[in-house]
Amino acid sequence: MKVRENLFWDRVREGMSAAAACESIGMGRKQGYRWIKAAGGRIPVATVASSGRFLGQEERLRIADLRLGGAGVRAIARDLGRAASTISRELRRNAHPASRSYRPYAAQKRSEIRACRPKPGKLDDRQLAAVVEERLRKNWSAQQISDDLAVVFAGQDELQVSHETIYQSLYVHSRGYVGVRLHRHLRRGRSARKSRAAHLTAPGRIRDKVLLSKRPAEANDRVIPGHWESQCLCQAVLSIGISAGSW
Repeated sequence: MKVRENLFWDRVREGMSAAAACESIGMGRKQGYRWIKAAGGRIPVATVASSGRFLGQEERLRIADLRLGGAGVRAIARDLGRAASTISRELRRNAHPASRSYRPYAAQKRSEIRACRPKPGKLDDRQLAAVVEERLRKNWSAQQISDDLAVVFAGQDELQVSHETIYQSLYVHSRGYVGVRLHRHLRRGRSARKSRAAHLTAPGRIRDKVLLSKRPAEANDRVIPGHWESQCLCQAVLSIGISAGSW
């Protein structure tokens, strides 16, 4: 019966009516309406096969059975072949808020909701975005804003944000409600991120530079007056170039 129910929902997801879906799998219409009623009138989300990295429905059912039998966290972990920290985190995050009992079907549902993408951004909150914008217009850095909010709004997690989230809102215009031109108030004023590799491989700032290896051979002998001064000058230019490149 479960196989036919899954086929029924697959047909409905493809756009078939409930009656047509029941007819295609050889079931009466009343059974289809029972499935719809049991699902609360909504098409259930298709079950995604577990990759093995995260706990699945069967593993959560096993956890619930072992927990009712009095098994500890380490015993459950050995039975499932999982790390004890994974089981401990699962029981802590997905236990019922009031009774602290573990309910596997509710735990699976909460896990699926958390896995949904895209997730709402922290700066989708207009109040928090307005506070961040105010400080950006004062030419504060993202790190300064993050540190200041942690002090001013201590204990209010909804009004705190990391510096990385601020950068993402400035560089990716679709994230949050922070103004798209506020990147001009940052130290570097860039509208997009520049990779470290591009920065390290960027050409030097000295135009038409001549390498020391290209100087005339007689300069190495330093016989002619003036070559000593040229040597000092070349060394000074070289040190300035290295210092400029490090910035």
